[in-house]
Amino acid sequence: MLFGKFKGSVREGVPLAPYTWLQLGGPAKYLAEPADVDQLVEIVALASQEGISVRVLGGGSNVLVSDKGFDGLVLHLSAPCFEKISISDHSVHCGAGARLAHLITACVGRGLGGLEHLVGIPGSVGGALRSNSSTDEGDIGSLLTQATLLTRKGERIVVPAKDANFSHRRSSLDELVILDATFNLHPGDIRQLTKREQTFWIVKRSKQPNYPARSALAFVDLDGVSAVELLQRSGVNGLIEGNTQLNSSYPNYITANTGATADQVIQLLERAKKIVFEKTGFSLQPHLVVW
Repeated sequence: MLFGKFKGSVREGVPLAPYTWLQLGGPAKYLAEPADVDQLVEIVALASQEGISVRVLGGGSNVLVSDKGFDGLVLHLSAPCFEKISISDHSVHCGAGARLAHLITACVGRGLGGLEHLVGIPGSVGGALRSNSSTDEGDIGSLLTQATLLTRKGERIVVPAKDANFSHRRSSLDELVILDATFNLHPGDIRQLTKREQTFWIVKRSKQPNYPARSALAFVDLDGVSAVELLQRSGVNGLIEGNTQLNSSYPNYITANTGATADQVIQLLERAKKIVFEKTGFSLQPHLVVW
């Protein structure tokens, strides 16, 4: 086995469906769950040397694995060292594998504000930084001090916030892995921050269906125009493709029913996108990244 020296951390032929929200798709040729950063660096360096494609899997909320699977190495940073959160004064340092929800709760509990409006956004801190998660209250990138990245060749680099180039749903933090990040937050009253977090959570949930398992967000909002508004104006509520469908009341959520396939999801998204463009002139971009 190519990754034989990493026995226990790298496995072959692992199904990826259980790691994603839609629970669809085939296996990864290799799945790595490194024990620490040093082992991660070794694994990535070997993959680079052998010309193996590498992807990083976080919370799985925005990933759609093809029915054939992924013919390469998938990194899943589940070890505690990738999820550690430490707070000193107004500075918060965390592993990029930490859940965004956990980071927000930890900060509010220590009387630090700035992130609480992002409550309800799924996924990891690394994923949130890569896509610059945001609400009307602001984006996560505006609070970043610096981030540590791992390149595809296995080299570690530190990127200060001024070089990160954040914009709507984008950042220049596009190296292979975001290892960790440091944020500068502002102090506040814990009770007031908790109420603020709860209010944002209630508002966020009011815009989401009580969706069952195997559901995920379909499209990202455009700058200044919500995907929900465009989908509703185009009448695609409840659109069905095979065993997949857009929610009737909340059309920006896609559900994979029994017997669904990744190909059906892709076809459904393409149909919805085409209809929206024909009806409104806007071109929606999928929230799901297809592997």
